[in-house]
Amino acid sequence: MPASGPSLGAPLALGAVLLALGASVSWALANVAVARSARLVGAVRALLWAEVAGGALAALAAWLGDVDVRTEAFTATTAVWLAVAGAAALLGYLSMFHALEHGRLAIAVPIMSGWAVISTAISLLLLRESVRPVQLGGAALVILGVLLVSRRAGQAAGAAARAGAARARAPRWLWASFGAALGFGVLIPAVAQVAPATGRVGSVVAVFATDILLGLPLAVWFRVDLRPPPRRAWVPVGLAGLFETAGFVCIALAGARAPLAVVSPLASLASALTVLYAWVVLRDRPHPVALAGAVLATAGVLVLAS
Repeated sequence: MPASGPSLGAPLALGAVLLALGASVSWALANVAVARSARLVGAVRALLWAEVAGGALAALAAWLGDVDVRTEAFTATTAVWLAVAGAAALLGYLSMFHALEHGRLAIAVPIMSGWAVISTAISLLLLRESVRPVQLGGAALVILGVLLVSRRAGQAAGAAARAGAARARAPRWLWASFGAALGFGVLIPAVAQVAPATGRVGSVVAVFATDILLGLPLAVWFRVDLRPPPRRAWVPVGLAGLFETAGFVCIALAGARAPLAVVSPLASLASALTVLYAWVVLRDRPHPVALAGAVLATAGVLVLAS
């Protein structure tokens, strides 16, 4: 398959760096809102209405803006990629909402950030993106830092389970965290294949719509409550949709300026920001290994941005 997106023969565009970092900030804020909304109304219900709200905002942005340029026709291949993206989004978002509903923010999010490893591997091996050595080194530093944070998080979760804390819940939300990493790792490259036919912002609308179409029959089958959230829950649900969509749009636009092999690691810094939030606000102090991972990831960003 031919490479998608721009080549890395030239230095990484500043716009791509800023957009990828914008995705990190947006997704870090989304993680907090998702955890709050899922605990108020349940993971599936919160996910549905967050995607409805976020999709509506993305549709409005695509209609008002002039950045949503379509460069290719919508073909059968595009439809296949959209189906893959929708299924990956369903796995990723259901897993994420469940993990953040039941798990610890500082543990679940770093594990979920492993999506960047999967996304980068797909971009390099399947989509055949080319990278310059220095940028590959910067991306590797980011991924290594995220992996250190994730490894320590997994060890902390295992220790808690062995000690008897949250014995029944820990296995489920921990596995859900890995499911989210897999779903998002496949989702981001798939969206990059859909975007030329739908527009960068339009790809968000298309994926959310496909996700909902695939998920609704399952929700009906399992008799999941899908009523609109009560008034007190609309703020976190709306914020979850807003920030998740903003991050999605940022990485979609970044993918038009640089290959996903380096954009994905930059966007995965949401985990470090979430750990910082959990440390400062929730007093959930990270292990020194996790802090070292955050420092490595930051160093990788500086290399990529140089």
